[in-house]
Amino acid sequence: MAIKKILLSVLGEQKYLSFLAGSFQNLYHAGLLGKEYADIYFLKKFVREGDYCVDIGAHLGYFTLPLSRLVGDAGKVFAIEPMSAFHDTLQRLLKKTSNVTLYQVALGGEGEFVQMGIPNTGATKHFAYARVVEANPHLSFNESEKVRNESGDRLFGQLPRLDYIKCDVEGLEYQVFASMTETIGRHHPILLCELFEREQRIRLFELLKPFGYQAYLLEGGRLVLLDVYADGPMPAQNDYFIPPQRLERMRPFIKG
Repeated sequence: MAIKKILLSVLGEQKYLSFLAGSFQNLYHAGLLGKEYADIYFLKKFVREGDYCVDIGAHLGYFTLPLSRLVGDAGKVFAIEPMSAFHDTLQRLLKKTSNVTLYQVALGGEGEFVQMGIPNTGATKHFAYARVVEANPHLSFNESEKVRNESGDRLFGQLPRLDYIKCDVEGLEYQVFASMTETIGRHHPILLCELFEREQRIRLFELLKPFGYQAYLLEGGRLVLLDVYADGPMPAQNDYFIPPQRLERMRPFIKG
């Protein structure tokens, strides 16, 4: 932590964030990221050239940049990052990238404004993901800003296709997907969400169940069917939600 603080002090905020983002991509390309980043490497197995992908909670582009390379010139990536510090860093990284559209909005609303902030966790603030201030009264925040909270259907409803969505919004996944059910029902994308609690997982699954989605976990490079209603605690993890329309693409990677 002392090294992080020294780097931030020496480089300043913008260069520090750019350093973090660039270092992450270098580690990714070298194959040196830890197992907690297995989902990023897994993208190579099923994301195809020409795909349209959405990265909700893009942060410093950890998913955005690999997706951009995988979909190629025929595909598109739409990255959502509401916080100015992260958005501006990602915008600089994407200067020479033509297939990514970056939006500085939150998702899950109807166009109203919400206050979003970076939680004061005792760690260097730039390692923490943004949260809606009103939805987290138990947290204190280093800084906050007002951002537009858009509807997913309004933003993406006119896309000709949508193949994959990654969503990491610190507990507000249900609100995000509830705002884009028309888009999901039209295109049936593969979904990846970081979920923290059993009740949260069940609620999201029941939103998606009418579209035929099943839940899976990535274990040892294979997708394992998940019983979201199983008793007992479930750790925070990345869940895949796959509809019948995508099974042909994903079947080679499903265990059993």
